[in-house]
Amino acid sequence: MVTRVLRDQICAAYNFRCGYCGVSEAESGGELNIDHFRPLAQGGTDSLSNLVYACSTCNRFKGDYWPAAEAGSEVMLLHPGQNDLATHVAQMPDGRLRGLTPRGWFHIQRLRLNREQLVLQRQRRDEERQLRQMLEDSLHAQADLRAYSRRLERDITALMELMARFTRS
Repeated sequence: MVTRVLRDQICAAYNFRCGYCGVSEAESGGELNIDHFRPLAQGGTDSLSNLVYACSTCNRFKGDYWPAAEAGSEVMLLHPGQNDLATHVAQMPDGRLRGLTPRGWFHIQRLRLNREQLVLQRQRRDEERQLRQMLEDSLHAQADLRAYSRRLERDITALMELMARFTRS
């Protein structure tokens, strides 16, 4: 049984986002689900290490999946809290995910992580990230220009004082 305290720990551990697709509570409009990475029916437990914060769509696509004992590791889903996703999955410039390993490909396909809404969301996040970077760069450039302008004003004042001294002599 997942207690409220444990649920809160899981939410915080996943930064209030789906561990599989990254959708936040704010984007989904409410709390997400607690998924048993290894389903209870397959010997999973309610331990923190077996629980993943998941949106209802990813949770539905994952279902009670657990590979058969004879299946290889390439048919295992990636555990977002334990596996280095970047080793297995890469985001392409168009917002789609691409598997870097057989396990990564399987993970993307099983959870349908290239569904249109997620691709559009990734594109929007990338655009927002780029805009924030452009704004930050512009603010730095503006500060540099202000500092340069102050130096020029000081130089002009010094030159004007120097010219005034020469004209008095």
